[in-house]
Amino acid sequence: MGIWEKAEQDIVIHEGKMNIIESCLDRHAKSSPAKSAFIFEDESGNIKSYPYKELQREVNKFANLLNKLEVKQDSRVFIFLPKIPEMYISFLASIKHGSIAAPLFEAFQAEGLELRLERGGADVLVTNKELIQRLKKKIEDMKIIIIDSDEYIKQIEGCSDEFETILKDKKDTATMIFTSSTAGTPVAGVNICHYALVQQHYTGKLVLALKPEDRYWCTAHPGWVTGSIYGIIAPLSIGCTSYVYEAHFSAEKWINFLLKNRISVLYTAPTALRMLKPEITKEDLKYLKNLCSVGEALTNAVFDFYKTLGIEINDTYWQTETGAMVICSWPGLIKKHGSMGKAIPGITSEIINQTIHLRPDFPSIMTSIYKHKQMYKEYFADGWFKTNDMAEKDEDGYFFFIGRKDDIIKTAGERVSPIEIESILMKHKTVKEAAVIGVPDEIKGSVIKAFIVLNSGFEENEQLKQELSMFIKQNYAGHSYPKQIEFVPSLPKTNSGKIIRAALRKI
Repeated sequence: MGIWEKAEQDIVIHEGKMNIIESCLDRHAKSSPAKSAFIFEDESGNIKSYPYKELQREVNKFANLLNKLEVKQDSRVFIFLPKIPEMYISFLASIKHGSIAAPLFEAFQAEGLELRLERGGADVLVTNKELIQRLKKKIEDMKIIIIDSDEYIKQIEGCSDEFETILKDKKDTATMIFTSSTAGTPVAGVNICHYALVQQHYTGKLVLALKPEDRYWCTAHPGWVTGSIYGIIAPLSIGCTSYVYEAHFSAEKWINFLLKNRISVLYTAPTALRMLKPEITKEDLKYLKNLCSVGEALTNAVFDFYKTLGIEINDTYWQTETGAMVICSWPGLIKKHGSMGKAIPGITSEIINQTIHLRPDFPSIMTSIYKHKQMYKEYFADGWFKTNDMAEKDEDGYFFFIGRKDDIIKTAGERVSPIEIESILMKHKTVKEAAVIGVPDEIKGSVIKAFIVLNSGFEENEQLKQELSMFIKQNYAGHSYPKQIEFVPSLPKTNSGKIIRAALRKI
């Protein structure tokens, strides 16, 4: 029996029919009705707990509301809300109803919102009074549910809290997530099927090391694939308690949240870990048994810092298109400096033409891209799925991330990874954040340019530019140092925290 066949045994499947809600909610509502599934805390410190049984009732009521509004199965239900309970309830209810949950970041303004609704073929939009003001264009045949309107409150109160979960073919779409390119523009809606839960649950146990007794915090918004897959689906399937913090980032508040809730597993981005560095101490991590990173390259400086606090970061590599983690470090795996880990059991991965390729035979890989058949086909060639991410693989099977294929800098005939240079710059005491691109040069084709955000207490000047260039020469290579350095107050990023290099090229 293979890895995935064994993993299937943890999931409720009926001869090829399934719904992820049976494994994520219904069975726990029956076996552990009083146990908290989610505990929410808002900006003001107000706390709301949802035991599994109560969460099931709320999900059932929303699923019944969709029926009352004559929303058909397989409809695409877009959810445009902050990290409030209704975001999570409507996400789960849409899937239970037999429809497709399509969460969106609350930060999108009119153009970004409308573009996604149109490209994704939205049948329903779930939002609130404040956020609906951003929608300037009428979307044909799209129903709108305003969760803080008098009409909604009246409608939902009249809905039954019983609903029979709709079984779907295991390859039917459960969630549709928009992926962003490094240019910062939405590509299209990536469809992830119900059967993906097999891998999502498996990696939740292997990499996040989640157990039912854990207190888990995934800091991502559900509009980002991490927030939907590992902020909702995977932890619910394991039956642990997830904490959701609605407030904006503050090192002091985050550290307090970790401590007072005794968080045992934290899944967040390296950017957040860097921002915590000036204030976090070993004592602040005393309840933490596992710390995982996602979304961007994990630099050696960040890894080394947290190791001095007594915890090794488990880095995770995956994409919206893979639907779950594929290359990772996990508890018990020996760490190699600078490596993001190995392919998890069940994943076949090789470096072909310097880029990561995966055999597309794992449960969570995307099943389609909404209304973009050709784009979908272009991801596959000769029996492989092409990630377009460049990396190296050593003799022990460890992968070392280099960068997006389109981001690699060619200067004077040499190929330079921006990630490597950024990682070294981050070790300099003056540097808070760094981003590196190639800019045109008549002689060398391209030269390296670095954009630097300084730590507080340091001032930009020509002497510092020379010092940083010399720092790269001494610690990386004498020929691959930034010929240009520009100090900036902040770096342009996607809502998932990735640097938008295309925006930097326009500066």
